[in-house]
Amino acid sequence: MKIEILFPEICNLYAELQNIEYLRRCDPSIEIVHTDLNSRPLFLDGGVKLVYMGTTTEHGQELVIQSLKPYRDEILKALEDGQFMLLTGNASEMFGSVIKCEDDPDIEGLKILPTYAVRDMMHRYNSLWIGQYDNGTEKRDVVGFKSQFTQCYFDEGKGFDDEFKPLFVAERGEGLHIGIKEEGIRWHNLFMTYLLGPLFIVNPLFTEEFLKIIGAERTEPAYKEASMNSFLKRCKEFREPDRGFTY
Repeated sequence: MKIEILFPEICNLYAELQNIEYLRRCDPSIEIVHTDLNSRPLFLDGGVKLVYMGTTTEHGQELVIQSLKPYRDEILKALEDGQFMLLTGNASEMFGSVIKCEDDPDIEGLKILPTYAVRDMMHRYNSLWIGQYDNGTEKRDVVGFKSQFTQCYFDEGKGFDDEFKPLFVAERGEGLHIGIKEEGIRWHNLFMTYLLGPLFIVNPLFTEEFLKIIGAERTEPAYKEASMNSFLKRCKEFREPDRGFTY
């Protein structure tokens, strides 16, 4: 199985690239390939099971959009045809319609997702997060962290439905934007979330589910005992009523 990391030279904040390294620790047969800003994404020509992109800077977002814009229609078709893709942190914002900037010109996105982001550089939102995901038979816990200058909204007339489903639902913490509980989006085989962690390392149960979804040969989380102990401890701590949640 081949996993492509897009633009690791700039989409590398919060140690999020370790999401994919952890998947390889779970399944050593996974091959990781890296695509730089000046290269055509490998997945557009087939043979890549999962595409991953992580958090970048505000200027990095503009560079990513410039790099991917020539391939926009091909990317859309690949996703509609079932290509697996995971976007964490602010990576999904480049796939939306626009990034609205308070003091600077708005940034036009790729218009693949019916979403937009509102950026406020004077107010960073930081929080702990705990919620659940539905694996089809039961709801299971997921934890993470948020650190962002943006809030994400659906375009006018769009919202969560049978096509665009929430990836997670918050128990404590905010969703795509302050005031809702639905966090992240699953559309076809595209998964997006603002949760940091890195997501897979701090969520062994979700990681196991995800490996099954993409058809990995081995799905048991690496360092399972230590990972589960840390996960269960976070779940307990994040539910403490006196636990400060935003900071």
